[in-house]
Amino acid sequence: MGDATLVVVGSGIKFLSHLTVEAKAHIVQADEVLYLVNEPAMKCWIEKTSRKATSLDLIYNEYRLRHDCYRAITNYILETLNKNIHLCVVIYGHPTIFAEPGLNAVIAARQKGYDAKIIPGISTLDCLFADLLIDPGTIGCQTFEATDFLIHTRKFDNSSHLILWQIDIIGVLENPEYHDSTHGLRYLVNYLNTDYDINHKVILYQASQYPFFKSSIKEVVLRELPDTKISPITTLYIPPAKISCYNKNVIRDLKMNFNELKVSS
Repeated sequence: MGDATLVVVGSGIKFLSHLTVEAKAHIVQADEVLYLVNEPAMKCWIEKTSRKATSLDLIYNEYRLRHDCYRAITNYILETLNKNIHLCVVIYGHPTIFAEPGLNAVIAARQKGYDAKIIPGISTLDCLFADLLIDPGTIGCQTFEATDFLIHTRKFDNSSHLILWQIDIIGVLENPEYHDSTHGLRYLVNYLNTDYDINHKVILYQASQYPFFKSSIKEVVLRELPDTKISPITTLYIPPAKISCYNKNVIRDLKMNFNELKVSS
């Protein structure tokens, strides 16, 4: 495979602030940069900073089905890598979180014998934990893509944190400019209502994309969700509905002191 390399980096969520020193170095030093980011200022920065840069937006918007978009982008990345160059691909946010093209390209490139790797970036999930003051290690955290959550009837624990991604496009396989999310949200509410009260408070979260700007944190009750305006980058956070109980048999088997456990909790 010669000296060709592929590095897929995450740009993070917040313009430049989230771009790591390592990611910047790969963008600057690469022979060519391909990018798929949804923030105009980041696009301009990549164009000015890299030796050669090409946007993947045209490929992304060329196909009706998102699956076809992703496959076409993966193929384009691999075709570019065949030039025997040092290639850097920049993906918005974290490059393996809802970023199928870059991940698949690295997997395929490694199978072909190329030196290929992924450099992580700050994701919406990282921002959500910080803004909502959540430690996922205390009571656990579950995250699901919203459509996957429904069509597979995923089992979950309503005594831990629940985070649902892409609630704006529930049941949508296409890559539409606009669609009505009401039907999908109503279906989601009905499904959640088996484990959460209809008046359970939830949060619609949207991470800030620029330094010194606040993230959007909107609290609503579950029943209001279908009638609430959301955006394509809105994430749903559902706080625990109950407190979980200790399993005393497990505590005994692990030889833990139950009284100390209650104090530490």
